[in-house]
Amino acid sequence: MVTSPGENGWHTWHGEHAAVHARPADYTIGLHERAIQLYNPRVTTPFAIAPWTAPRPSSETREQLLAAAERLFVERGFAGASVRTIAAEAGVNWSLVGYYFRGKDGLLAEIYRRHCATLNGERLRLLAEARRTGLQLESVIEAFVRPALVEIVGPDGRYQYSRLRAMLAAENAPLFAQLVTENFDQSRSTFVEALGQCLPKLPVGEILWRFHFMLGTIYHSASSPQRIKAFSHGLCDPGDVEATLRHVVPFLAAGFRSAPIGVARPRRGSRKVKARVRSPRSRAK
Repeated sequence: MVTSPGENGWHTWHGEHAAVHARPADYTIGLHERAIQLYNPRVTTPFAIAPWTAPRPSSETREQLLAAAERLFVERGFAGASVRTIAAEAGVNWSLVGYYFRGKDGLLAEIYRRHCATLNGERLRLLAEARRTGLQLESVIEAFVRPALVEIVGPDGRYQYSRLRAMLAAENAPLFAQLVTENFDQSRSTFVEALGQCLPKLPVGEILWRFHFMLGTIYHSASSPQRIKAFSHGLCDPGDVEATLRHVVPFLAAGFRSAPIGVARPRRGSRKVKARVRSPRSRAK
């Protein structure tokens, strides 16, 4: 006797009819347990089948995607690195980029946030040490510049972060401007305030201009670290953090301590010229 599905439900077959309608004993071979259960609910499998759940985020997969994305962003730029290319570089399915980071923007945001978190944390730590020993202009400048130089060179000396920033700045992507604002505005305000404490007679506008020029010095060292090394035949190497600090901190301090520029006034000569132009008219009147 065997049961099999019919038009009006399950039928019971006897004798020779049972042999015709019986399934092979091994028809489940090679089928996944879940497929067997879906095909015939009456067939039991030797394993309990748990309900399907989404895979949990894997730290290893996340790190592979972040490392691959950073390499490709540096080599090709943000616009030139597609989601599928990043996934292929990481050796994972491209859909996982959306699963873990909600797309390419999320990948870049996480890469940038990690670098900035390290950079800002070290800056604030060094500034706190400078306050404990008595706030000096040089110590504030070094607290701001040193972590940037260390992060620029990187632990492997490959200038990965500096090249990433240079590439993103060259593309002028709106996302990059947003990331800079989100990750640096608070720490920059803290350092501008500390610089003002060291230079109480310097107007705020002057401090902000000079802080801007200090950022330019760091950025140029980040985007073109090899130029000065090649030009000087190795005499000047931005990769040597201590040597760079010995030169850049006094240079920046001298700039901050220079006299205020003030408001430009018109020259006396220009007034005389104007007077000469107007004098014929006045005589005509």
